[in-house]
Amino acid sequence: MIVLTTEFTKAPPEYVTVSLTDHGVLQVSGSDTESFLQGQFTCDLKQLDSERWIYGAHCDNKGKTLSNFFLVREGDGVLLITSKPAMEATMAQLQKFGVFNKVEIRDASDDFQLYGVFGTAAPARLAELLDASLASADMPAVSRTEHALVLSLGTQPDQYLCLQRGEALPTNSEPAYWQALEIERGRPTLFSGTIQEFVPQMLNLQALDGISFSKGCYIGQETVARMKYLGKQKRALFRLSGHGKPVSAGATVEQQLGENWRRAGTVINAVSRADQHLDVLAVLPSDLDSDTKLRIKDDDASLLEIYPLPYKLDES
Repeated sequence: MIVLTTEFTKAPPEYVTVSLTDHGVLQVSGSDTESFLQGQFTCDLKQLDSERWIYGAHCDNKGKTLSNFFLVREGDGVLLITSKPAMEATMAQLQKFGVFNKVEIRDASDDFQLYGVFGTAAPARLAELLDASLASADMPAVSRTEHALVLSLGTQPDQYLCLQRGEALPTNSEPAYWQALEIERGRPTLFSGTIQEFVPQMLNLQALDGISFSKGCYIGQETVARMKYLGKQKRALFRLSGHGKPVSAGATVEQQLGENWRRAGTVINAVSRADQHLDVLAVLPSDLDSDTKLRIKDDDASLLEIYPLPYKLDES
């Protein structure tokens, strides 16, 4: 029995596999794919080859994030993997600009079944299921089999994202297990209620290698650059943990000031690890003291504390 109460990065489970039905795949293909997307995304497509994935974001013209995603080469184009609401937001903007380029933009979610797999036995079991060897989990690598693409997403525990074209893979857990690990990793996923609300640095994407500051112009780049070089960043992504009822993306986090509580920020992702125990990623003021008392609005009994993230944030 896998228990959600354990912290997966501190006590890796043996084997967790979930069906990521809330994620989708966007395919962009055609001769202009690279030049077109280079002018759209925060990541540098020149860093993308067939053996590795890159992380990135897609902004509107004000620099607000429509989606953040994993990007993989496929044929003469790329596959973008993210939540379905974020994928739809990105697809709508790409289609507006794509008419001026030789590209085809399509929702390819029905072409694949998406699975999240992690744990100490994950490399061996997934390799056995797919009848193929896998790249190490400690590199942003892509393993390709006849019917699957597998992205290596990290270690401790070894973690993989599998795009499966063939028959369904067996699963043993709910999607919340995957979300719990992503929260521990400090890697946000945008859902309805949080799309087009935050500049990428407010989601810590610079710490996750999701922003290139040297690639040149793309939509929203002025805002992203201003935040880095003019020190305009006032908000960042925090991990919070503590007592509270289940909560959804977009919920308000409040901070205690004296006897009063006031709005502090927004829940991006949340899971209930046990009865009344919440684990949350939230965008909050960057200068928040680590001992600040926090709660979820309309849940007066909730009380959350700031937990350390597994990466360092620079000042941008």
